[in-house]
Amino acid sequence: MPDVSRFRALGTRERALVAIAVLLDGHDAAEYLGCDKERQLALMRAAKDLAELSPELRLPLIGTLLREALQELDSSL
Repeated sequence: MPDVSRFRALGTRERALVAIAVLLDGHDAAEYLGCDKERQLALMRAAKDLAELSPELRLPLIGTLLREALQELDSSL
């Protein structure tokens, strides 16, 4: 199993943001997330960890992680 501990340490909204960014932009996601003034390092590291996975593993895993984050967000409303 890949190490997603940095990703899991993020808040729910941040996990959703990183998952969407990596799904859409792959390796470039870390650069875009680096524009966040407050959490840039945490977001960039989590995105890099996910982007380094092979596409065969990365896409289904991130899809699952995104669904989990969205379910958490939905249940908190």
